[in-house]
Amino acid sequence: DGLPAVAVRDLEAAVRAADIVSCATLSTTPLVQGAWLAPGIHLDLVGAFKAHMRETDDAAMRRADLIVVDDRRAALAEGGDLVYALRSGAISEGAIAAQLRDLARAAHPGRTRDDQVTVFKSVGFALEDLAAAEAVYAFDRAEA
Repeated sequence: DGLPAVAVRDLEAAVRAADIVSCATLSTTPLVQGAWLAPGIHLDLVGAFKAHMRETDDAAMRRADLIVVDDRRAALAEGGDLVYALRSGAISEGAIAAQLRDLARAAHPGRTRDDQVTVFKSVGFALEDLAAAEAVYAFDRAEA
């Protein structure tokens, strides 16, 4: 049932071997380095929800072929990973390809090649919380 979660001692080795890396931290220094990212990896960055926080270095954001955010305005103001990369010139605002709703509505194709490095940066959006709560509620009702 479900997927196993395993603690690791070597973050670099774990990232290099992963297809998906999910970060949900309060870090103020980069944890995931762009040099570690293999073709086809997906980074799910849901921590670092303030401008002074970050989970990746600028190289990771620069390596991204596709950056999707939950809400563009909020991500540009509060998404530390993006704020730092924009300030340093590693990426431009144009690097943000879509918002989550664009993918949900099929207004953006998302990943178009298996080797693309993709990033989802979330700073927290009430609609996401509502959708998650509805999904959990529906699952619970179906199990009852």
